[in-house]
Amino acid sequence: MMITKDLSLDAYRLMCTAAAMADIYEANRQTCKYVHSTSRGHEAIQLATAFHLTPIDYISPYYRDESMLLGLGYEPYQLMLQLLAKADDPFSAGRSYYAHPSSNAGDKPTIIHQSSATGMQVIPTTGIAQGIRYLEKSDSSLLRKGENGLLPVVVCSMGDGSVTEGEVSEAWQFAVLKQLPIIYLVQNNNWGISATAAETRAMDAYEYAAGFKGMKRIRVNGSGFEECYMVMQEVIAEVRQSRAPHLVQADVPLLGHHTSGVRKDFYRKEDELSRQADNDPFPQLHRTLVAIGVSEDELLQVKNLAFARVSADFARAVSAADPNPATVDNHVFAPTPVIAEKGERCPSNSEKIPMVDAALFAIREIMEDHEEAVLYGQDVGKTLGGVFREAATLGEQFGDHRVFNTAIQEAYIIGSTVGMSSTGVKPIVEVQFADYIYPGFNQLVTEVSKSCYLSAGKFPVQTLIRIPTGAYGGGGPYHSASIETMLLSVKGIKVAYPSNAADMKGLMKAAFYDPNPVVMLEHKGLYWSKVPGTEDARMAEPSRDYIIPLGKGRRVLEASTEALNNGESICIITYGMGVYWAKGATQHFKGKLEIIDLRTLFPLDEELIYQTVQKHGKCLVLTEEQQNNSFAEALAGRISKECFRFLDAPVYVLGASNNPSVPINTMLEKAMLPNVEKLIIRLEELFSY
Repeated sequence: MMITKDLSLDAYRLMCTAAAMADIYEANRQTCKYVHSTSRGHEAIQLATAFHLTPIDYISPYYRDESMLLGLGYEPYQLMLQLLAKADDPFSAGRSYYAHPSSNAGDKPTIIHQSSATGMQVIPTTGIAQGIRYLEKSDSSLLRKGENGLLPVVVCSMGDGSVTEGEVSEAWQFAVLKQLPIIYLVQNNNWGISATAAETRAMDAYEYAAGFKGMKRIRVNGSGFEECYMVMQEVIAEVRQSRAPHLVQADVPLLGHHTSGVRKDFYRKEDELSRQADNDPFPQLHRTLVAIGVSEDELLQVKNLAFARVSADFARAVSAADPNPATVDNHVFAPTPVIAEKGERCPSNSEKIPMVDAALFAIREIMEDHEEAVLYGQDVGKTLGGVFREAATLGEQFGDHRVFNTAIQEAYIIGSTVGMSSTGVKPIVEVQFADYIYPGFNQLVTEVSKSCYLSAGKFPVQTLIRIPTGAYGGGGPYHSASIETMLLSVKGIKVAYPSNAADMKGLMKAAFYDPNPVVMLEHKGLYWSKVPGTEDARMAEPSRDYIIPLGKGRRVLEASTEALNNGESICIITYGMGVYWAKGATQHFKGKLEIIDLRTLFPLDEELIYQTVQKHGKCLVLTEEQQNNSFAEALAGRISKECFRFLDAPVYVLGASNNPSVPINTMLEKAMLPNVEKLIIRLEELFSY
C-alpha cells in the first residue's frame, strides 16, 4: 500500500493530537500528578508501525508509545483515563502508569501487560512469538489468522537504552535460534534518562544485533513519516512470510521530558534541545503535505479540531470517577476451576511409585489430553529427560516441538511463559535447581506475578514452573537451596510443595489447570526416597483424574484421644522433608504428635492449621529453610495471633541454622539441617510447658 494524501493527513491529525495531549498535560501538571511520558519526537515511527498492524497481530508498546496507541485506534479519552488513574481506565482500572496498555479487544492487536522495568518486556513478547510458532507448527485452531490465511506478527517496541539489559540478549538468542516472527522496534533518541548513549553504550542496537546470527536489521530515519511507513510496510510484510526476526532501529529526537518527574531542563542544555527540535517529525510532515497540495488553512483546521477534541476529552477524563477503594484486591488471581478433590487417591490395583514418576506420569497425561501443553527448560529434552529423569521419555513421546531444551537462561524460561500463555499455549517449564531461580526472579516478580492484577484480569499467566529444591547427600551450596520464603514474598503467584507421590500427581494436575502462575517445589531428596526414613513418599499411583485443590492441607497423623484429653499432645505444622522428620519423631512420642502437611504454601489452609492448633494448644512449625525471617517464623506469628486464647505455650519453630548456604561436606550439611534428633529435643522442651 502506497502513501496516500488521506493517509498522510490521518498521520498529521494524530501528530496534532499527540502534541495537544503533551501540551495539556504540561499545562495541568497538578492535575496530571501521576508520572507519565509523552511521545513527542517519536510520533512518525510509532504511527507508521501502528498503521500496518491488524487485529490478529500482537504488539508490546513501551511507556513512551502514546502515538502508537493513537495509531492503533485508541481515543485520547481512553488514554487519559489511564493517565489520571480513573476507574474506567480500559487497560488497568487505575492500577498502572500512562501508556502501559493491556488489551484483548478483538478489533485491535493484542497487547499483553508489560512493566515499566527497562527492557523487561522483550522476553514476554518474544514468548508470544514462540507461542505463535508452536501453534503454526501444530496447525492448531488456537492460531489466529487473517483473510486468505494471513499470519500474525509480533512487534516489541523498546528504547535503545534498554538493549544493554542482559534479558534482551536472552530473548534475541531464542528468537534467532527458533526463527520467530517478531520485530524488535528500537526507538533510539540517544538518551537513557540523563545519561547519553556515548557514555553508557559501546554500540547501538543495530550494531549489537549484528552478533545475533539470523536477525535481519535495518536503520530508518524515525522522523520521516513516509520513510518509516515504507520501511515498516516492507518489514511487516516480510515477517508475515519469512517468520524470521527483524530489528528496526529508528533514530528519533526526544523533544519532551524523560518523564513528568524527570524534566528535560534538569539535565539538557538549550543548544542540545535546539538540535533535537531540528528533527521534529511534526513540521516535517506539515511541509510534505503542503508540498503535495494541502493548504495551510486545511492543516490549521485539522490542528484546531485535534486540539478541541483533546481539550474536551481531558475535561471528561478529569471529571471521571476514581476507582472504588473496595476494588483494590480484585484481580490478584483469576478464578480456578479446581475447587474440590476428585478421583481415586489410592487405587487398589495400583503399584507404589516414587515421587519423580508421579510427576512424570502427571505431565504425560496432561500432554496427552492437551495439545496446547508444552514442556521446556534446561536438559529436559529427549537426550537426557531432566537431570533427575523427571521428564524421561516425554521428548520421545511428544516430539521436539513440545518437549525441548533451552539454553542456560532462567530469565527467558520464566518470562516467556507470559507471552506463551497469552496465545493459548500452556507452558510447563523447569528451573533446574532452586539455587538458579535468581536470574529468573526479575521476570517472575516484574512480569509474571503482576500481569493479572495490572491488566485488571485480562492476562493471568497460566504456567506451571517446576523447581527441584532442598538438600541431601552433599549437594553443596549451589544445588541445595530452599527458596520458599523468597517465593512467598512475591504476591500474585501460587506455591505448592508436595511430600509424596499421590500429592505430587494431584497437585501437578491442579497447577496445570489453574489459570494463574504456580510454582511447584519438588524436593530432590524425596524424588526417589533415597533419604532414610522417606520410604513413605512412595505411594500407589492415583487415578488419571485425581486432582487436589491448591490450598488444602492434609492431616498425616492424628494424636491419640488419650494424649489429647490429658493435654499431652503437640501439633507439628510442616511440609516437604519436614513431614518425614516429624514422622520419625513419633517413635519417641507415641500417640502424642499430630502432623499437618501443608502441601500448598500459598494459598494456605489456614482453617486446618488454626483448628488443629486450637485442639492441641501447643504447636511447632517445622521447615528445612534457614529459620530466621522465614515463612515458618511468619506462620508461627500468625498462629500466635489467631490462636492466642488457646495456646498453652509459645509457638515453636525449628528450621536450618542461619548460614548463607548449605555446605557440601555431608557432616556440615547434617549439622546445618533439621533432623529427627534435633526435632525431639525441641519437642521435649515444648512438652515441658
